[in-house]
Amino acid sequence: MIAEDETVAVFGQFTYTSVYAKNTFTSPFSIKAKVQNGLISFFQFMEDTYASASSFRVGGEWIIQQDADPTKNFKVSA
Repeated sequence: MIAEDETVAVFGQFTYTSVYAKNTFTSPFSIKAKVQNGLISFFQFMEDTYASASSFRVGGEWIIQQDADPTKNFKVSA
């Protein structure tokens, strides 16, 4: 945790397990917050949302489009 004036930053990692699929993943996270008069006035949470979403996957194939050019698409398989 780092703080300067009213801005606070927190860094760490957590491990989640999806309830039904039972897939577990560990993700880094960071939080940026601003505190004014003892209250949080701004809160931003960042995590690996791709890992979070993939923890619900139980099979099949994903086609990921990362660019306007569809030839750059790639597949993710189980």
